[in-house]
Formats: sequence, C-alpha cells, structure tokens
Amino acid sequence: MTIPAIESWAPRELGDAPMMNRRVGDVHRFLSNRPAARMVGMKRSKLPQGSYSVLPFYPLGREGSPVTSYETWPGMVPVSKSDWTTGQDTAWQFLVPVDGRYRITINGSFTTDTGLEDLRHQLTVEIGVNPAAGTGDAVAAASVDTVTPAQVTNFTLSGGHSTVQRLTKGSKVQFAAKCLSSPAFGWADDAVSQQYTFGSFAEIRWVGTI
Repeated sequence: MTIPAIESWAPRELGDAPMMNRRVGDVHRFLSNRPAARMVGMKRSKLPQGSYSVLPFYPLGREGSPVTSYETWPGMVPVSKSDWTTGQDTAWQFLVPVDGRYRITINGSFTTDTGLEDLRHQLTVEIGVNPAAGTGDAVAAASVDTVTPAQVTNFTLSGGHSTVQRLTKGSKVQFAAKCLSSPAFGWADDAVSQQYTFGSFAEIRWVGTI
C-alpha cells in the first residue's frame, strides 16, 4: 500500500465512481489502517555503565500473554527469532514503510545496581534514526530526541516520552540507553514493569504527510 494521491475538488465538479474511489475510498482505507507498530521491551540486565546499550524488544507477538505488540503494515518490526539474538542489535528497530510524519514513543522501566538516596540517577535514553550498524553509541550519534526517565525509587526509573519526526521510506528507528551513576543497569525487568500500566515498549505511528 502507498499513500493515496490527494486530489483537489473543483466547484460544481461532477463525480463518478472512479473519482469517488480515488478521492474518498482510497484515502479512507489508508487513514483507517495507517502505518503503526509496537514492540514490547525484552528484559536485559547488567548493561554496562558509561556507554550506550541498544534497548532490546521481543519480535512480534512473542512477549507472552497478554499480547500487546502489533504492526499494521507487514515488515515494520522483526518477526523471526533469528532477528533478535543479543548479537543482532540492529534487529531491534522499526522500519518505516512510507514517507510521513511519525509519532515515536518510548515508555519503560529501568533498574540500577545503586541506590542513591535522594539523588537522581544519570540515565538517558536516545531515539536514533538511521544509526550506523551495531552499537548503542551509533544509535546515540543518530539521535533525534533524548529521554530522561523519572526516578521512582532509589533503584528504579520509569517514564514515557513521544516525539514527532519527519521520516522517509526505509528509515530505521532504534533506541539506546546509558547510565553514569550505576556500575550496571537493566531494562524492562518484569518485576518493575508490572508496577506500570503500559509496561516497557516502543511504538511508531504515521500521523501525517511530510
């Protein structure tokens, strides 16, 4: 499927079936099934201090019950187990199917190995577009927005963030996190995620033309 052409209407223009199909039917079908996808965070612990680590996600439908991951257009998220081994960081990403403005959302929970009393953990999450292959630092270098989750307890942080970006067909969206205040940190720990309504996930959704 592609984005339908938007045709102008002229005063007193007579419409026929092909015209109505193009100007109304095709546009309605696209808007009712816009490109969108969600991946649920896959638990990863002991991520190292001081460098960015790619945030991993389950492939489509593999997060267990209830299933909340989805894609409206095939090919937007990984679906094969071979795509998401820990050695395949670049598989944990969204693939943009058509040009447009996309709302990118990241929500989740993090655990640290250090309790800081009333001090704030120095943990940041980067949303990267078209990073070079491989590492979390490459994702950070391609960052279009930065997230700083709120500290919930001495050991945990949680929160969500959305940004709207102009993306072209074939663009890749990926996420990475870094913590400076703890020797190691974790992402999407089940015991922490269950405290929050939406858990740990990332989502993209087409919201308009470029």
